[in-house]
Amino acid sequence: MSADWRCSCCGKLLGIRRDGLMHLSFARGHEYLVSYPATATCRRCGALNQATAR
Repeated sequence: MSADWRCSCCGKLLGIRRDGLMHLSFARGHEYLVSYPATATCRRCGALNQATAR
C-alpha cells in the first residue's frame, strides 16, 4: 500500500498518509495534518478527489 495520495485523474501528489492522518504540504510552507475522509480539488487538473482511511 502506497502512502502517497495522488490525483485520480492526473497523478499529482495531493498528500501523504501518516500515522492514521493525512499530511498536506503547500508551496508557501503551510502544512496540515487532517483526519479522514479528506477531500481536495487538484490544483493541476481541477478533479475532485477523496481519500478514506484504509
